[in-house]
Amino acid sequence: MAYPLLLHSKHHDTGVTYEVLGDWVVPWRFGSFAAEYHTLHDGVGLIDYSTQALIEVQGADRVSFLHSLLTNDIKRLTPGTGCRAALLNPNATLIADCLVMADPSSLWLLCDANRAAIVTQALERHLFSEQVTLVNHERAYAVLALQGPAAMEVVKPLFGSAVSLPHPGDHVTVPLHHTTLRMIHHRLTTAPGILCVIPADEALMVWKFFTQRGQPLGLRRVGWEALNAARIEAGTPWFGIDMDESNLLPETGLEAVAVSDSKGCYLGQEIIARMQTYGSANKKLMGLLLGGDQVPSAGDRMVRDGDEVGWVTSACHSPALDRPIGMGYVKRGSYEPGTTVEILRGDHRLPATVVVRPLVKPIVHSQ
Repeated sequence: MAYPLLLHSKHHDTGVTYEVLGDWVVPWRFGSFAAEYHTLHDGVGLIDYSTQALIEVQGADRVSFLHSLLTNDIKRLTPGTGCRAALLNPNATLIADCLVMADPSSLWLLCDANRAAIVTQALERHLFSEQVTLVNHERAYAVLALQGPAAMEVVKPLFGSAVSLPHPGDHVTVPLHHTTLRMIHHRLTTAPGILCVIPADEALMVWKFFTQRGQPLGLRRVGWEALNAARIEAGTPWFGIDMDESNLLPETGLEAVAVSDSKGCYLGQEIIARMQTYGSANKKLMGLLLGGDQVPSAGDRMVRDGDEVGWVTSACHSPALDRPIGMGYVKRGSYEPGTTVEILRGDHRLPATVVVRPLVKPIVHSQ
């Protein structure tokens, strides 16, 4: 079953179309795919991104509690800063990929909404005598994304100098009318971006505010067709599509952005350390550059010299590269960059080259 986003059917645009992507029914396109895609690379796109949920962690032991469980260094966070972190099970497979944000009296986890209850339950199982309270705010907050190189240039005229987010994970709360927005520096694509977290019942008001006040500054609404293409170019995996609870963290590549090598123990740490010391992952999520003009589908198998060596998880036509691209799991012995494989698409064999992620060079952030 696919779930609608919090603003589903409220975009007030007869031209909007909806599609199912993973577990969600999303606004697929508001107008021209080409225009929306270029907005993400040249301006700033407004995206309904309420596939996310907030978990609030309070109590005197909140920092040490999360530090002992999550993969990144939570103790180094100060109010207004944040980081990526993963929650693993003891076997080092992925429970969730999170953004962690520090406030003076709370820590906040932003994760996929369909993982929020699972994350909360997994954390609660490790609560003993710690002074920690967990609150799952699933569906209580909406998330709107401002994505594109002009994201910072758009929010500053609207909110003033209060919005200063120089580093990924930095966040700030700003007032808007009778509500409060939490703005987080976080990119979903190759371009810089901001996530705006607001109470769910204020989401439509904030959507209209950005649509009306941001348009003279170059802001445009963007659907998930363009977002999906841009995030595949960026090599950004999505839970439930490119990774799930069966994946070891090193298979996904998230250890590059979500793991501290100096913090000591966390759930699954021994297995990850052993893999780093004695051998690499049996498979890895890699980028794929395809020849021809056919776009493969998720689940299409990869072969090399007659042997099956992996499968596709996501694919699209890349406007930036003007060719089909994708991501997929490739087995050890074939995931070295430059390896050529074939993707089985019906009766066709699509030639592809294994490459590192991202597939398109990131756009430099500007304040």
